[in-house]
Formats: sequence, C-alpha cells, structure tokens
Amino acid sequence: MKKIFIMLSLFSIAFTSCDVDMPYPIDKVTRGVVIDVSRIAGTDGVLADGLTTGNYRIKMTIPPEQGDYSFMKCAQLLAVLEDASGTTSAVVIDDITNFPQEFTLNIGEVYSKFGKSSPSLGETLYFTANVVKDDGSVIPGWTSYTGFNNVMFAGWIIEGRAFSNRVRYAVACNLDKDPNDGTFIGTFICDETSPYGDDSYEVTLSFNPGLPPTIPAGVTAANLVGIDITPFSPNVWEPTYEVVTIWINTEDQTLIIPDQDSGDIYQGNPNNKILWYNFRSMTVNTCTRTIQFTTQPYIPGVGGWSAFTFTIHP
Repeated sequence: MKKIFIMLSLFSIAFTSCDVDMPYPIDKVTRGVVIDVSRIAGTDGVLADGLTTGNYRIKMTIPPEQGDYSFMKCAQLLAVLEDASGTTSAVVIDDITNFPQEFTLNIGEVYSKFGKSSPSLGETLYFTANVVKDDGSVIPGWTSYTGFNNVMFAGWIIEGRAFSNRVRYAVACNLDKDPNDGTFIGTFICDETSPYGDDSYEVTLSFNPGLPPTIPAGVTAANLVGIDITPFSPNVWEPTYEVVTIWINTEDQTLIIPDQDSGDIYQGNPNNKILWYNFRSMTVNTCTRTIQFTTQPYIPGVGGWSAFTFTIHP
C-alpha cells in the first residue's frame, strides 16, 4: 500500500482545486449521443470457424439518461473486425432513426464488407454505433486512434444490466471449464499499466465456485465460470485484499466483473472503503488464453480516479 497515500493526496487536490481554466475550449466540445448496443438474450454469442449460419441478433437503445438528442440525424451500425492483419471497420446498417430497434445480422454479408467469406479462428467481430449529426458530421463508435467510444458510461444501468457500448462476437476456441486444469487455470503473467507505473508479475488463476452478487439480466448462472486472480496489483497499488474475482460467461465468452473491495480505507474512516470499480474494456480470448480489463479505485460518495489496465496471458 506504499503508493496509496500519494494517489489519494493527488485525488484530494483534484477535488479541492476547482477554479482552474479548462485545458480545452469548452464551447467547442462536440456533443454526442450515448447509444446502447446489446446482444439479445438467447441468441448465439460466439462465431464458428468457417460458418456464417446462426442466430445473431442485437438491439440498439438510447438510454433515458441521454436526454435530448434532437441534434442527431440518424445512427449507423458499425462492424469492427479484429484479425491477424489489424483492426478495420465498416458500416453495415445506415439511417437508423427509431429506438429501441432490433436487428438480425447476416454474418456472411457482414464479412463481405471486409473482403472475406466467413469467420476464422482468432478473429473478433464487434458491433457498435456511429452517430450522424444534423450537420452531416459523424461521431464514430470506434476509430483506430481512440478505440471504442462511450466507454466511461459503463456505470449506467439499462434494462437491469450495465450499459453496453458494443457487442462482441469472438471466433472462439474451446473453453475448457475443468476446475483443476482448465483453459484459465494455473500460473499466468499479468501486465499492469497505470499513470502510477507499469508492472509485470506472475499470477495464479484458480477456480471460484461462487456466483456474482448480482447476475446481469439475460445471463444464465449455469454459464458462468468464476476465476480468482492472485495477487492483484501487488507492487503499484498493493491493496490489502490481494484477490479479484472475475466470471467468464461461456455463452458469449465475455467477462462479468462486479465492483470489489480493495480492503483499504481512506483517512482511517471505515465508511470510506476503497473499491475496485467500473470494470470496463473487458475481453477474453480462449485461443490465446488472454484476459484484459480496465478498472479504477473508487470511494462511494466521493468519486473515482485514474485507471488501471490488466492483461493476463500465459
């Protein structure tokens, strides 16, 4: 915990120093629209090598928290394909003006946008939303420079689940769920990056038979595989609790990671627990046996700060 006091001091300064000039022209900030893009429960959650058949359906919703979006002309459904050569994108449905709205995806047609006939092992196909404004300008849901848009709205709750800025379909390898020597059991390497320093260390991944305190809407408990990661940020943050638990949803090979207590408190006040909070940018790849996510420290009722990214691999 040697660096926690420096972090929290900086955090306190940030909260008490309000009368400062913004580092950008606030009157020229482009206003966007938050669009939820989610997979419809019960439909296929992964792609198969060489196959374009299956039941792939998604839903686009504008959360009520968005408020006025009359400045938006329409939305576009953007496909983003990540393969061995890199990551590219293509608009697959244009001129979307009604929300909420459901779409059935033709995987063959989507892959043709990228000059391919079908999925291949190791690829990942995402769907997100572009926003087209009345003036014709486009706020992209993804770019090669900024990644996916609207990541920070992960805390919003939509229809009983966390806000989703994209749907992810992995062309998946088999996920071995054996609790003793499964795909994500054993000794791995964790690469940790944050503004406070980078680190790389060994972690043990072990089976956890429990379930998340809250199971998101549309998720079947029997499809969840719990994994304990030990230790967690042992050198940069050094939390009192060394374990963080994640759950892999085998239906679509996504991650479910609830907020978790770090074991630390702020200024000796037991009511000011410091949590690992707002887990986001979560991916799991069964072919490379890689897990990645970003999280941040957070004090309920006070706020959060910074961001830590963890990449766990063999």
